[in-house]
Amino acid sequence: MNTARRICIMLLLVSMLTVAGSAAAQDEVTLTIWTFGAFFTDLYKGIEADYKEIAPHVTIEVEEIPYVQLYDNLQGAFVAGVGAPDIVDVEQGVISRFLKGEPGLVPLNDMIAPYEDDYIMAKTALYAHQGAIYGIDHCLCPVVLYYQHDIFADVGIEMPIATWDEFIEASAALTEQGIAALVLDDRSWGDYYMLLLQSGSPGFFDAEGNVIVDSPGNIAVLEWYLGLLESGVAISTGDFYATMGLMAEGKIAAAIGADWYAGTLKNELADGAGLWRAAPLPAFEEGGSRTSTHGGTAYSITTQSEHPEEAWAFIEFAMFNEDNKILEYHVNNLLPPVLSHLDNEALLAPDPYFGDQKVGELFLELAPEVPFQERGPWFNEATVLVGNAVFEATQGEKTAEQALQDAADELRRQIDFG
Repeated sequence: MNTARRICIMLLLVSMLTVAGSAAAQDEVTLTIWTFGAFFTDLYKGIEADYKEIAPHVTIEVEEIPYVQLYDNLQGAFVAGVGAPDIVDVEQGVISRFLKGEPGLVPLNDMIAPYEDDYIMAKTALYAHQGAIYGIDHCLCPVVLYYQHDIFADVGIEMPIATWDEFIEASAALTEQGIAALVLDDRSWGDYYMLLLQSGSPGFFDAEGNVIVDSPGNIAVLEWYLGLLESGVAISTGDFYATMGLMAEGKIAAAIGADWYAGTLKNELADGAGLWRAAPLPAFEEGGSRTSTHGGTAYSITTQSEHPEEAWAFIEFAMFNEDNKILEYHVNNLLPPVLSHLDNEALLAPDPYFGDQKVGELFLELAPEVPFQERGPWFNEATVLVGNAVFEATQGEKTAEQALQDAADELRRQIDFG
């Protein structure tokens, strides 16, 4: 740990200890946290004792609730005006549910401001609306190309490859052998969206919240996406386990995925240890973006919390204490979105699964390139409609242009209807 970081952490702890010293005369505080995964529960339990030392008046109560039920319960609490927790883990795919009307979440702009130079602020865009930031993400989620080194090497393909055009050209050597260079989803928005963000699009909305699903740039990316599938460079199986099976058989050579996808490979394809590597995504044009982003879960504070200052103090401790973020990495394989944490030795160590490649160094290199994306209150509806559009286009039912235009028109209709 470098000297500057030690000083920052010491100052943070001194600040917390000062607050804790004055807390002796304070009333006892219980903070409730709602989360949906054992990996987050394990994190909170793992740091609870250390936090108790610097904030002895605070007790943490974690409630682990199944994903769908958690957000239904949260919506119900907001409607009723009672029953919400102090802190809730809001997964990026559901945040738009809580941005319609008056959000039941506390804007965190002023709390995040002191960390703007260290936190990768692109990750706040997922949880922002009309200038207010309603969540701070646990994780970075940069996207890379995971590939089977031996398959590429056997046909003379050297990685990394600079551009997608070069990747497609090189992949001919694989398609001739009946091997798909890449796996892409033909019935969902996810893979398309990752590539859309990499292309420079802000996603399905512009900065003013206007629907741009059918913008020329978005249409061009879907047309290119269809070309990958039609040419055989990419394949879609329509099923996660079928994909894993074909990867194990060497019939699919690579996939695009975020940092957490490394954990998926390790869990599902343990026999592939030593065969896999990671590389930057090929850019759409020379010198262009070499990464995207996929996923995330944010700490949010509800407006029903009677202890918002204590809630933020706990989030601050969990989020910006380097030891806690490294613990979280070991618990759930999520890289911290904090620049000063990314050169920690625990993240940069050789990874045996990836042939002792220092995958963390790649993530560190790509972190500043993680793209912004515009979300807002209608993102959930957009994903359903765009997922349908991708399926219609890949099945030949509509052209890319028509599928996205129809999706955009329906999305605009839903927004106008309210």
